[in-house]
Amino acid sequence: MPISRRGFLGCAAGASAAGLTGAAGLGGLFASSSRPQSGCLLVGLGQACPLSESAMGYAAALSSSKIAFRQTSFQSFAFTSARTMILPGAVTVDLNSAARLREHLVNGSNILYESGAAFASPREFGFHKRVIRTVFGLSLHDPVRLWDSADSLKQSPYVDYHWPVVTKVRDFSRVIPVDPADGGTIAWFRDLPVAASQKIGKGTLVYLGSPLGPHLLSGDREASGWLRKFCSSS
Repeated sequence: MPISRRGFLGCAAGASAAGLTGAAGLGGLFASSSRPQSGCLLVGLGQACPLSESAMGYAAALSSSKIAFRQTSFQSFAFTSARTMILPGAVTVDLNSAARLREHLVNGSNILYESGAAFASPREFGFHKRVIRTVFGLSLHDPVRLWDSADSLKQSPYVDYHWPVVTKVRDFSRVIPVDPADGGTIAWFRDLPVAASQKIGKGTLVYLGSPLGPHLLSGDREASGWLRKFCSSS
């Protein structure tokens, strides 16, 4: 049977404890001429996040890495700008929300969109898939289960990141294969591209189809190193 969210967290925590870490037609709806503020903004998504533990993971990792950050709610982020914005465990719920994100990107923000859509219902994922394609130009494929199913892999899966640092992060759950419009793949699971970087206006969207937040919550060294490098390069 598919791994649950709780099971995913348990596997991630166990791996960390055991040392098992290895290696645009909508523009203008929310237009703003102001430049993004410096620093990092962590956006709390509330009920829009099916992987709510991710937010705790990012907050813990940013704090332990001594990276200054502010927190805001999903309802308020349209009115708060930052050079770096992180949306943990996110699922786009409507076109207006995606349009707000795009405006931040156009104005110069770099946004880390960690997708929680692999844990959403098939109907929710289908809508998420259409919105991401329409607004950001990223083509998503159906989630792939990596663990705890009859057709899952029989070995410990790792995601290979090639940007902003070369590293491997263990994943026990599901990944969303993603094809960026310009070929900006930044992470692979075997032959599946599972993370992408897309330049939009003055900013850059980084879409993660493999969640890092639960690994950050468990103290995973490689995941934490990836986040530090992302923040320093944004």
